[in-house]
Amino acid sequence: MFNLLRNPGSTPRSTNSHSARLGVEVLEGRALPSTFNSVLPIVSVAHNIQRDLKDIQSDVRSLTRTLGSNSSASVTADLTALQTDLAAVKADLGAGVSASTDLAKLTNDLTTLTSDLGTNLTRSARHELRDLTHDVNALSRDVMQQAKREADRAEHEILSTVQRDLQAIVGDVQALVRALGSNTSVTVKADLTVLQGDLFTLKADLNAGTSVTADLTKLTNDLTTLTNDLGTGVSSTVQGILSDLRQDLQTLTTDVGHLANRAQQEVTDLQADLTNLTQQLGTNVSANVTADLNALDAALTTLSGDVNAGNDISADVNAVFKDEITLLGDLTGQLSLGVRLSLLDIAFDLQALSNVTT
Repeated sequence: MFNLLRNPGSTPRSTNSHSARLGVEVLEGRALPSTFNSVLPIVSVAHNIQRDLKDIQSDVRSLTRTLGSNSSASVTADLTALQTDLAAVKADLGAGVSASTDLAKLTNDLTTLTSDLGTNLTRSARHELRDLTHDVNALSRDVMQQAKREADRAEHEILSTVQRDLQAIVGDVQALVRALGSNTSVTVKADLTVLQGDLFTLKADLNAGTSVTADLTKLTNDLTTLTNDLGTGVSSTVQGILSDLRQDLQTLTTDVGHLANRAQQEVTDLQADLTNLTQQLGTNVSANVTADLNALDAALTTLSGDVNAGNDISADVNAVFKDEITLLGDLTGQLSLGVRLSLLDIAFDLQALSNVTT
């Protein structure tokens, strides 16, 4: 899909490729991007971003010299706006904050400049404008790649932490069973069986990417029941294990909350992507495109509802992706840079959401 979104008229000035694939580790049946293998690609993309920024600065200076002092007031203002936009993007990147808003303004102001210049350009001016368009495109793509890879690392860390929490709880229950031995009441034995069943359900739901809120509540309540049934006459070893189990369960609950927050953020990003795309396409679109945008909006609403409810969202993700492909097929003519980037944003954020929840 990404290949379909590239500008067919652009000719890159560099053939270096930095799209190294993330390595994959499997933890409890879930595929996770390898943190070690993802570090170098992030560094590589950061280098590309610095190169893109320098190229754009050079492009704007060259285009300004070529156009000379006879440029219209509109073109002069457009060139000044581009320089301001570029400075804002650099400041965002230097501060470690999102550059998406300033990147969108940069692409929009470049579109305005292209329109104000018209078609009566010298060969040199056309060449420099094409270089500028290519380099702005490359910058936007590289910034998105960097953001995606950093998000992948964050998601990996959260998922890995949740798996470690779960393994700690399993270890606590196993240690508790050994410490109590066989000389326990029928009630306590039943409580331990219930706890082990709770863990089985919790692991299954975590690996399926569905909500574990109810599982965690039941596990907490059943642990309280076990503690009450054991009474106060247990050994210090058993008391220590029960304390560890409660602490590990609280830690897991907190980390699962972080995972849920991440999924919510991805849905919010997807909705913002669609809003940007709709604004960039404007009102002068075909009936099919309008219908496609409405279908995408409805699919995202369903997706958001299922994420909030903790339901399985695999069918929702497939529906959104299918609707985006349909929209792409109905869009005709040369897509603007902003439209292509918004379509890429949707694809990236959809993949990120899938990584968090499946």
